[in-house]
Amino acid sequence: MNPLLVGETNPYGADPHFALYPEPRGCAGWRLCVPILGLAPDVYLARFDRANLLATGSWSEPAARRAASALAATGDERRMFVLLGAKVTAAFQPHFATTLIPFQRYFLGRRPVVVLPHPSGRCRVWGQKPDAVARARALVLEGCS
Repeated sequence: MNPLLVGETNPYGADPHFALYPEPRGCAGWRLCVPILGLAPDVYLARFDRANLLATGSWSEPAARRAASALAATGDERRMFVLLGAKVTAAFQPHFATTLIPFQRYFLGRRPVVVLPHPSGRCRVWGQKPDAVARARALVLEGCS
């Protein structure tokens, strides 16, 4: 089963196909696909399922928490989730006994969960930590095997 990449909201509207989509160049989906994971877009789209906690509109913490709870309760509990950014991570936080920090693997029951900083160009973590891309790539791609 493909790992699930979980983002915030979809700038392309409610169509889930466009969640974390790797176009246009420079968007969060492209940055995750190409410079961070080092994948061609067709490989990225085939290897990962993608979802946003909120399909459209402004960020709402209560709505995001409800969506995170619904995602956590569905599907194969061994399927890896990759949480992208502080808002997404906070929405899942009630399910964990500890504070989640980036570049770590956790378990929600038997479900592996990887936490990464948001892949937008505004997130400074990617440029400030020299090993950020290598750590992210290793954590995420290890879950694809």
